[in-house]
Amino acid sequence: MPFILLDSLEAIDPDRTAALVEYFADYADYLVVTLLSEDAQALDDGFTRITPI
Repeated sequence: MPFILLDSLEAIDPDRTAALVEYFADYADYLVVTLLSEDAQALDDGFTRITPI
C-alpha cells in the first residue's frame, strides 16, 4: 500500500497508539498520523514529525 492515513486516535491511550503506528509503519511506504502533542510523545523518535506553526 503506498500510504496509510490514521486520524482521530485521541480515544486510544498513548501506548496503544504508539503500538498501532509501529504496526502500520511496516505495511506502507508513507504513514500519516494526526496526533495530539501529548500522544505523539509516546512515539519513537525515528518518525519524522511535522508540527503546526
